[in-house]
Amino acid sequence: MINYFRRLISLSLLALISTSAVSEPVECAGCHTEEFDQWSQSQHAVAMAPTGTDSVAGDFSNAIYQDNQLQVKFSRKGDDYLIRVDEAGATREWQVQYTFGVYPLQQYLIDIGSGRLQAFNIAWDTRERTAGGQRWFRLDAAGANRPGDAMHWTGIYQNWNSQCADCHSTGLKRNYASDSDSYQTKWRHVAVSCTACHESAEQHAEAQRNGKNHAAGLELAAMGAWLVSEGKRPPRHQRQLSSTTQVSTCGSCHSLRTSLLDQAGGQIHDEFSLTRLNQPLYFSDGRVREEVFVLGSFEQSKMFQAGVVCSDCHNPHSGELKAEGNAVCAQCHNAGDFDTPAHHRHPEGSAGAKCVNCHMPERTFMKIDARREHSFMVPRPDVSKASGSPDVCLDCHTDRNRGWSIETLEDWAPELYQSGSWDHAQQQSMSEVMDYLADSDQPALRRATLLEQRGEALSGSRLSLLKGLLKNEHAVIRESGYRVLRYGAVDSVRNLVKAGLDDPKLAVRIAAFETLVRLGVALDSEQWKRARDEYEQFLNVQSDLPSGRVLKAKYLLANDRVYKAEKELHIALEKDRGYVPAAIQLTDILRSGGRNLEAIRMIDETLANSPDEAPLIHLRGLINLKLEDYPAALANLEQAARLEPGQWLFGYRYAVALFQLGHKERAREVTQSLLKSFPDNRRARALMNHL
Repeated sequence: MINYFRRLISLSLLALISTSAVSEPVECAGCHTEEFDQWSQSQHAVAMAPTGTDSVAGDFSNAIYQDNQLQVKFSRKGDDYLIRVDEAGATREWQVQYTFGVYPLQQYLIDIGSGRLQAFNIAWDTRERTAGGQRWFRLDAAGANRPGDAMHWTGIYQNWNSQCADCHSTGLKRNYASDSDSYQTKWRHVAVSCTACHESAEQHAEAQRNGKNHAAGLELAAMGAWLVSEGKRPPRHQRQLSSTTQVSTCGSCHSLRTSLLDQAGGQIHDEFSLTRLNQPLYFSDGRVREEVFVLGSFEQSKMFQAGVVCSDCHNPHSGELKAEGNAVCAQCHNAGDFDTPAHHRHPEGSAGAKCVNCHMPERTFMKIDARREHSFMVPRPDVSKASGSPDVCLDCHTDRNRGWSIETLEDWAPELYQSGSWDHAQQQSMSEVMDYLADSDQPALRRATLLEQRGEALSGSRLSLLKGLLKNEHAVIRESGYRVLRYGAVDSVRNLVKAGLDDPKLAVRIAAFETLVRLGVALDSEQWKRARDEYEQFLNVQSDLPSGRVLKAKYLLANDRVYKAEKELHIALEKDRGYVPAAIQLTDILRSGGRNLEAIRMIDETLANSPDEAPLIHLRGLINLKLEDYPAALANLEQAARLEPGQWLFGYRYAVALFQLGHKERAREVTQSLLKSFPDNRRARALMNHL
């Protein structure tokens, strides 16, 4: 980071210390001087800070930002930093409470009441002016979000308490009250300090003062050493392998995950459930698409499987790389074999000669924040063509096309195209899928993702495979295994799922309990009562989000509490008027009660905020069939099938409706088109025979 921002971080740290908010790092510095000095220069140290001249990077000297939707004035009044917003015919002035982040951008947190801190959508570009920085810029598109929208800066998805706080502060508890929809969020330290990673650092320091020993937490240090590769022999680790807890500790923040508890610290699978590699979050080849951060990418890599941990490449306290340029890779990969034109096929010193540009391509988030892929995949333009992911060759060779990339790579390394890919694995036959799931050499996260993708079929006739996966060493696979058993027959899977209530990982126990609930099973045992308490606590943690309200509604429905479930779904739609899962669940309740016109109105209101959502349009078509509004029904069913051609059921039901309403020729055309995409679909073939 440039010197200006090193100075900003250092000054911000002093401001934090003066508030007594980070007495813990100061105390640790007494013994761990070098680590403290490194941390004090890191972005962790100022991940969040109270406003002040040493922490605010933005221009608050009456600077103006304006677009066709709003005008914003940034000013100061004494020690107060003020933001005046003119939007939608209203003017309001807000006081900034905290800075959020430091580079390449800084956001500002505003208290809007009920304990809610919100991240303002106009941010300060902290890069140097020569790099396009030192300006106010808008994070969302002008006109995209208006007051009342869930994605507006005052909406639920820009809420600091639920979306950002536990990774930017230390020892945080959200303290959300679902009955009042308010927060009393607390933290031990305003930014990311020692106990964010070393959870027992305070007890460790106390023991040291008394001449005793106490571990600072789980073992996080990298162990052993890596022997550099030689020819075709890959890098080898010698002596003790590093503990996987380091990756899980870093990954608890550097990942897209679901919180299971409202408490400080915690590891993936103990306090969080890791998001799977599904679209549209990832491309189908496993590359990052949306803002999913690092862990899901890294866990796909051969490096992770070999035992590489974060601190093999990064200084854990400063966050900086341990070497410059290709040298960080050459710690393990022999430079004589890899940092040479014979390998990378580019002139030395060029962009194409940099390892990261081919194996860690960048993707930009928040308009200016470029982040590198951590799956370390070999460039495969043939796979990226099938998956729709960016072709890394064309990042530099902008005058070429993907066909050129495919031919060039095939000429350089013809054996490359003979190997399988994650994109291909997801399209295999069921027997090949079973082989992939049983292959311990494949990344556990990919196997867990594939297990859930094919779960409905597996839980029917492949229970023997599932039984083995439920005992897998990887919690992510066990969790997915218990999730998919909800598709099985109750008598066949009941005892299998019960065993999951005793799993050592909370994420797995929650998955097992939820499956039993969905199967309509209730037990009279201590394990059941404990799992029920854990699950209800999880629901409370998630209930500040629309998704959490939907989960709670499903739980209430499983316990025949329909009225309360409906209330939860209405709350979800109040939080996000376009939240499709809530609308679908609520539609089911309304339809089952014969309230079809009410269901139509609710679907229309949701579609007004989330247009072209095929599942809702499809449901509207089914309801219109029930109401005998056949022209509207056919229009809805046709639109849904057109919007999601990959969803065979939409096309099938459209064809059936056409046939039943006497449009046999059109029904035949739709079915023929459906069979081109799904030639083995039995129901489509049967319909074609009938036609």
